[in-house]
Amino acid sequence: MFIVAALLGVVLFWTNAEAAQVPAETADEARALNNKAVDCVEDHHYDEALELLKKAIVLRPDFAMAHYNLGRIYQMREEFDLAIEELEQTLRLNPGITDAFYNLGFSYNRSQRYSEAIECLKRALQVRPGRVESLNELGFAYSQAGRNQEALEPLKEAIRIQPDFSDAYNNLGVAYFKVGRESEAIEFLQRATDLTPGMAVAHFNLGCILQIKRRTRQAIASYKRALLCKPDFAEAHHNLAVIYVERGKRSLALDHYTLLKAIDYEMARKLFQVIYQDKILKIQNQGRE
Repeated sequence: MFIVAALLGVVLFWTNAEAAQVPAETADEARALNNKAVDCVEDHHYDEALELLKKAIVLRPDFAMAHYNLGRIYQMREEFDLAIEELEQTLRLNPGITDAFYNLGFSYNRSQRYSEAIECLKRALQVRPGRVESLNELGFAYSQAGRNQEALEPLKEAIRIQPDFSDAYNNLGVAYFKVGRESEAIEFLQRATDLTPGMAVAHFNLGCILQIKRRTRQAIASYKRALLCKPDFAEAHHNLAVIYVERGKRSLALDHYTLLKAIDYEMARKLFQVIYQDKILKIQNQGRE
């Protein structure tokens, strides 16, 4: 299992004026609510900002910037279906809010709607060529859609423009692995971890490839680094435990099983079966005698 990282910054917009078929007084009140919501976000009062933006939209349903800002807050809260609704409405009302193309593509990706993400991110790059976040997300979308060869170019372009963009190195490493170029995959994932030592997903992805390549000691080291960065990284606990089972170190595997139970019970249950597979098979065979 590979996990691909991406960037999500929270940037909301003030507004001064936007044409609307509502009384001027109502439009002014909606704008004031939007701007107050922006202040709330800057102060990390996200729930209050959400309610203010909803009120602004009730007053003025065609207020594109309020829809955009509401979509960004939903995105930040990882409520991607709601974010998509608001960002789609933003672009219906005002395609000139060009950042909405990128953020909508990002949300499509997180909702596994990769074909829509690809089209949206292509549009994002038309209106803002060379934006590395859009290139990174486009490469991610191609890779997740199974179009792995197409994923390479936007990711390489992102790195060319921003050589310290660790997310793109991580995603490019995964893409190279998917097209069978394992040495490049390892190289780019190592580069991601060099650039951002605290990047748990890059350590984890590197560990996956090393484990597949039977470079077990290095895989263990990568998984341990992932867990140092993110102690509740369920997949890293799982994969590390599997390696320990294969190496006959059941007690170490059980340590990770115990930690995993508190993080992902279903994954832990399946891991338990792996840890005690030999005993389960022995019992089953005895039952047949």
